[in-house]
Amino acid sequence: MNQYEVMYVIDPTLEDSARTELINRFSDLVKKNGGEVDRVDEWGKRRLAYAIQYKTEGYYVLM
Repeated sequence: MNQYEVMYVIDPTLEDSARTELINRFSDLVKKNGGEVDRVDEWGKRRLAYAIQYKTEGYYVLM
C-alpha cells in the first residue's frame, strides 16, 4: 500500500475542543474511505509564509 502525508493548516483562533474535533473528523474521513492513519503530529501554531484571508498564523497538523 502506498503511504502519503497530508499537511493542513487550521485557523488558530479555534478553541481546543473544536480543533480536536476537526482533526478527528479528518482522520475519520481517511479511515471511512479505506485508508489507515499511522500517526497525527500536531506542530502547533506557526507563522504563515504569507497572509491567507488576512491571517498571519495557522495551526499546523501533519497526518
